[in-house]
Amino acid sequence: MPPKKRKSTKEEDHSSDEESNSKRNKSETSLKFDLEWQEFGDKGPKNLKPLFYLYSKKLSGCEKIACFDIDGTIIVTKTGKSFAQNANDWKWFDKSVPNKLKEMNDDGYRVVFMTNQAGIEKGKVKFSELKSKFEAMLKELDIPIFIFISTGENHFRKPATEMWNFFEKNCNSSVKINMSESFYCGDAAGRPKNWAPGKSKDFSCGDRMFAANINLKFYTPEEFFLKHKAVKFEWGSVDPLEVLKKHEKCESDEKEYHSDEQELVLLLGPPASGKSTFFKRYLQKHNYIHINRDILQTQEKCMKAAEAGLKEGKSVCIDNTNPSKKVRSDYVSLAKKMNVSKIRCIRMNTPIELCHHLNYVRQNCSAGEIRRIPDVGYNLYKSHFEEPDVKEGFTEILKIDFKPQFDDDKHEKIFKQWTN
Repeated sequence: MPPKKRKSTKEEDHSSDEESNSKRNKSETSLKFDLEWQEFGDKGPKNLKPLFYLYSKKLSGCEKIACFDIDGTIIVTKTGKSFAQNANDWKWFDKSVPNKLKEMNDDGYRVVFMTNQAGIEKGKVKFSELKSKFEAMLKELDIPIFIFISTGENHFRKPATEMWNFFEKNCNSSVKINMSESFYCGDAAGRPKNWAPGKSKDFSCGDRMFAANINLKFYTPEEFFLKHKAVKFEWGSVDPLEVLKKHEKCESDEKEYHSDEQELVLLLGPPASGKSTFFKRYLQKHNYIHINRDILQTQEKCMKAAEAGLKEGKSVCIDNTNPSKKVRSDYVSLAKKMNVSKIRCIRMNTPIELCHHLNYVRQNCSAGEIRRIPDVGYNLYKSHFEEPDVKEGFTEILKIDFKPQFDDDKHEKIFKQWTN
């Protein structure tokens, strides 16, 4: 079937930073179709930008998008190991892959690869090696393919939709995408062990979640390239829509949690359980001093700041995870030493599996300004957790149940997305 004639549209301008980067990379690559490597976003850990991408501003946009993961979907390792040992350790997932991708291109699809490569940020893989591998793939395919790479544990990482959003806004010449004809294909599909004889459990459901978040049809590589039938799968994560059904959405909350007399409030809960949000909504406007270890870095600095605030006669809120009696006793002792008679513990009663979801929501709502807490943070919390008791010196222990309350439409939209 001959290629469909593509509609030419005006490309969006890129920032001066991207233009200079484009000129630099143009001399470094001999890729066809005017494809050029770019990078985007504020630099994060290791002075690394969160998104690397390959595209050509000279190619017209396409209404139909054939989008694929790379590792385990387009290619696998020659060595049979989970991760490539070098830039040459790859082969096609199946011999049909090159011809199938060429068919997509000939049928008027823009072929796009979107891949998570957290190993770049972790220092386990060099971008130069990935670039060499991907360029070798493109040379063999001999069709224009755009590639988008999330370089770490950032807001561009699938199943978050930022890679797709960036492509749609900046790299498709303002052509409106026909979502019903476009699709996404990936191997992280939530399939259980032995979904096919001898097959291991999928390492996650991230690719299926990514497609669902974008509202694209989803295929596994076995379904797309080998024509296998779909198999059962598990999301393996909190279903945000079910959460909203279970917990009634709170449009506004007029309840008051502050005290008119001086007090020390100790917030308690896992990372991303809603502690800082509680402070901002209910205590900040009443001039409580906010003490947070993420900001001050050490327990000693938190104690000094709390003491200074109490000396000024102000109420103080300790916004840390505070899982153990030992950590809590330091603040209780300080309050008693300062003759503060009211000492409350406010425990965020958010299920820990929901905290994991909120962890990603917080990162993605902040466009990566707030980094997600790694799993080790939750493991430490659970290993140190001791149920709070009034015998520790609290005048009250108050449990706060989770209530969905969104700052804006973007916040709600991101909350409704799958995370893993």
